[in-house]
Amino acid sequence: MNIDMPSQRQCLIALDKAMEHCDGIVAGMFALRDGRCYAERSRARVSVGKFAAMTSSLMALSHSVMAELAADSPGYLLIEGRTHKLVACKVPRGKVGLIVAVLAQSEVSLGLVLGYARTCAREVCEVEPTA
Repeated sequence: MNIDMPSQRQCLIALDKAMEHCDGIVAGMFALRDGRCYAERSRARVSVGKFAAMTSSLMALSHSVMAELAADSPGYLLIEGRTHKLVACKVPRGKVGLIVAVLAQSEVSLGLVLGYARTCAREVCEVEPTA
């Protein structure tokens, strides 16, 4: 495993904390840039493979859009629907290309969902890398 990669256990602990503090979170996932799931937690039936692949694709597309507009690279992706909200963000740890995504019910504020996604990303960055 890459030295910059947090352990799956570290990722699961971060997701567990977020879901423990917010009942409105439906699912949380750490996905690899290539669209594979690295670690996930869910309260509902969520297709893990599709969730990881779509999150990765959305982040890649947002990067392309911002590059075409000569804008800065996106750090977050926010999608708000009628019944759910999705926040995805890059995990700023080395060159791993890890993405964290949090899916929540619409009753949860978008800022809170973003806060939990950022906290998950930060928590896996603060621990020592695995060898």
